[in-house]
Amino acid sequence: MPVQNAAATVMAAVSVLQEARTACANLHPLSFPMTDRELHQRAEMIDRVIRARRKLQLLRDRAEALEGALNRFKARRAAMRA
Repeated sequence: MPVQNAAATVMAAVSVLQEARTACANLHPLSFPMTDRELHQRAEMIDRVIRARRKLQLLRDRAEALEGALNRFKARRAAMRA
């Protein structure tokens, strides 16, 4: 990895960590009840995470299927050349 790209990546990671630290500092303690808005945001976030996981699993499954198809094609091509 080029040094310039590594430096940019590190700076981006540091920026994200700083933003996360700021966001975490403003969180309510767990003993505080959540407002309706906070509950709604939490439910939306959970829904997004579940959907993202499902899509990632579909992508993994598709990648495995395509890899299998590619391997079968290569084997068939090698058999035809022999």
